[in-house]
Amino acid sequence: MVPSAPIAAITPSASALGQTQTVAAETTVATTAPAAFGIVAPWADGGTADVTYTCQGDGVSPELTFVNVASDIVTLAVTIVEESTKSVQWAMANIDVANPTIPLGSPVPGAIQAVNANGTVGYFAPCPPAGTSSTYRLTGYAIPQQIELPDGVDSATLIQALEAAALDVTSGTFVVVSP
Repeated sequence: MVPSAPIAAITPSASALGQTQTVAAETTVATTAPAAFGIVAPWADGGTADVTYTCQGDGVSPELTFVNVASDIVTLAVTIVEESTKSVQWAMANIDVANPTIPLGSPVPGAIQAVNANGTVGYFAPCPPAGTSSTYRLTGYAIPQQIELPDGVDSATLIQALEAAALDVTSGTFVVVSP
């Protein structure tokens, strides 16, 4: 409970005497933390990604959905980076908050994408060496402005811009196992 400041109140007996009386009151303020900004992926945090999103499968980018986006956010961004080598599999920005879902295997209209670890623009399917596994970090960014960089910018420049501009960031990991 959070006590409030004393409230001046006039009681019938006090008003008849032309007096005021100070009465202490308590107010209970229910505080509920706002739901955290997040990104929903087709795997559990720390879990194994389906082969669909890897070089052993279809190599398509996953469907991702941003949740609990604050009202002051203008655009969203996402990166996938291999944890041990820091190679960028995907970096995309200027995702419209009005449509916070990145469709399966599809580019997002109006978004910009950086050059990935394979030297191409867009999603580069995770592909650890045969018989090994790698951990990847999926990061979502909530940004209060459009990122003014061209499509095909190098990934380091785009990620630096995202980190500098983000008002909120969410992050998790997933594992890719190569047979």
